[in-house]
Amino acid sequence: MRRNQKIFVTILWGAAVLAMLGVVGAGIWIKRPDVPANVLFNAPAFSLTDQDGKTISDANLRGNVWVADVFFTSCPGVCPIMEAKLVELQKAVKLPVLKIVSLSIDPEHDTPEVMKQYANGLGADQSRWYFLTGSKDQVFATARGFNLAAQPAQGGNAIVHTQKVLLIDQQNQVRGIYDTNDDESMKKLAEDAKALAAS
Repeated sequence: MRRNQKIFVTILWGAAVLAMLGVVGAGIWIKRPDVPANVLFNAPAFSLTDQDGKTISDANLRGNVWVADVFFTSCPGVCPIMEAKLVELQKAVKLPVLKIVSLSIDPEHDTPEVMKQYANGLGADQSRWYFLTGSKDQVFATARGFNLAAQPAQGGNAIVHTQKVLLIDQQNQVRGIYDTNDDESMKKLAEDAKALAAS
């Protein structure tokens, strides 16, 4: 009888341990960030010049998780806030696989040398952050391909552009659009970038 009781107790303990492991495992699974489910559209093909004078194309970025925005170095409006938020992102997500692509829409002014100085001033991690320029036609065609609104200066009017940024996966597919003027949106971007990088 005692032997049977010992066997029964052992079985109960084993079941309890398995149940606890199941709960812990489920908890870990639930806490894991969700990968953004939808593919919104494909990122455009491009071949542009970075702050070091090197050619960077969409092919160079394939296999990485990356964030894209449009900006220009002399922007007096949203750009300083946007780029500061991206500096925060690079600090929050220190994974080498996360890249940032900032496309200048003022190519006449933003030469590689100007953008290099700008990147240095920001404290950008230039092993992961590309500041890109090209001809006017190239940069605005690329901005359109990203569906990022950008209007060149015309008739004395200033350059106008969106404050939104894109999250792009390892297959160069856009998985999310985020607002740099919204702290919750940028927090979500960091979470989604980590989740994509881990997928």
